[in-house]
Amino acid sequence: MASFENRSRAVGRILEDEALTDDLTDDAATFLLDWGVAQAEAIVQQTEGLPQEELDARLATLRRTMKRVGRQAGEAVPEAQVQQVRVLLAETEMEQDLEVEIDA
Repeated sequence: MASFENRSRAVGRILEDEALTDDLTDDAATFLLDWGVAQAEAIVQQTEGLPQEELDARLATLRRTMKRVGRQAGEAVPEAQVQQVRVLLAETEMEQDLEVEIDA
């Protein structure tokens, strides 16, 4: 049950935080939010059984990342924002993969 509550809370915080997508077109915002929700759901699964503080810290990092991507992509012309979000998220995922390899 806690997992369902954590998922609902995590997804809700992302979907309710307009600051994550303020600078984006609707299409770019939808793309970023879809990615963020998928990431939040994965984080909830990965942290099941760990202290709540670990989940909260990872979700806070996710929201900071989304806010950074939204701001940077929002600087692009509207027609290029979806592509810019894709590029920035791909770079973010590559950085995360590198961190995992270094920690291993």
